Amino acid sequence: MMFDDALGALMTHADTARATELENRFGAGSYLGVPPQAMEELARSWRQEIGAPERLALARALWADGPFEARIMAAKLLTQARIKDDAEIWDQICVWISEAANWAELDALAAAGARRIVTDLSRMETVHTLAKSERVLDRRAALGLSLPLAKLAHPSEAEVNAIDDVLYWLTHALEDSDKDVSRMADTWLKSLGKHDRKRASMVRRVVQSRASDA
Repeated sequence: MMFDDALGALMTHADTARATELENRFGAGSYLGVPPQAMEELARSWRQEIGAPERLALARALWADGPFEARIMAAKLLTQARIKDDAEIWDQICVWISEAANWAELDALAAAGARRIVTDLSRMETVHTLAKSERVLDRRAALGLSLPLAKLAHPSEAEVNAIDDVLYWLTHALEDSDKDVSRMADTWLKSLGKHDRKRASMVRRVVQSRASDA
């Protein structure tokens, strides 16, 4: 599939009213107004039809030259649990995270990147760096990329260690000056608390103690 084919498929679902809503939400830019469900269905179909190398090439073209929805689709094309030899895809996702212009693009990228982290926990080093960034979208990315860890009901020893590493900086994320970050941190902790109340409660106590001492 070529860039023009993909863009044409997106344009068949264009909705001018929704495009206006998106522009009001995210600022001036190029929007088609494609509904999320339509994008999800297209992405699922394209992932089945297009091999991994060709899919990465298409995703790069969509990210570089397309409207808002094309960037979302670029991330969705790379959102897959099992990808053989995924180093190039992981590197590309990391580059795009630094280029993301809004939380919608960022969250789509984080969903793709999270699946690459699950296959290689050494990539959590990138997450910890993002968590300390001065850029709000980077800090949100750290939470999105690591969110699957919070949902593990029966984590391995390595995964437990990775969770503990996140909890080290999650206490600060819960107090982040940006509400989108702090709310996402709260979501992360609630996900953990569904099956690991002990660790989740410990984090809450640390935050409460810090607030009392302030």
